[in-house]
Amino acid sequence: MKHKRLRIKQVITKIAFKEEWQEIPHVIYADGLGAVRDLTGLVPVVKKLNLKFFLDSAKRENYDAIQILSSLGIYSGIVIHENADWERLTDLMYYALCGKVAHAPIEPFQYVYETYNRNRLVDYGTVYMDETFSTENRREATGYHRVHWQRFFYEPTPCAACEGWRICLGKYEKLKDKSRCQKFMAEWLNVVEDLKFKI
Repeated sequence: MKHKRLRIKQVITKIAFKEEWQEIPHVIYADGLGAVRDLTGLVPVVKKLNLKFFLDSAKRENYDAIQILSSLGIYSGIVIHENADWERLTDLMYYALCGKVAHAPIEPFQYVYETYNRNRLVDYGTVYMDETFSTENRREATGYHRVHWQRFFYEPTPCAACEGWRICLGKYEKLKDKSRCQKFMAEWLNVVEDLKFKI
């Protein structure tokens, strides 16, 4: 079933959830979580409505918010931008993939873990795309990234030597200092490799 995507300029605890949302799963891009004390009464409503929440990686408080949502059993995700806090993102990735306490999936970490294959590229940007973005368009986007990757080998760029390319696909090539995104992507890839093939 297709998800309906909403961008709401409010924190989650201030959203007026509608009963008719029960019919269609919703993906909500919100401004943040809001007061945790206000979330308690909303958990049963949110679970009943089949919602997923995405928060922006540019806001430091969103890393804790996603962890709180996940620990309450609410499917959530973080939208990774160039201005992400790469250290906090690394901690969230470990929580999402290696946390022993029961929690709901966190995107895009769950998507990469489930779809990762050593023999093909994995574009976690797919997680943020609307379902109306056709399979053909996805193929074209992946084909573009494959050609784009080949260009890196002809030009001396830091992305050409990044071992995390297989999941990043050069999304942050415009960053002046790529050391932190490269460290994060390589670590993420290593965790996925360990979980899928070594452990």
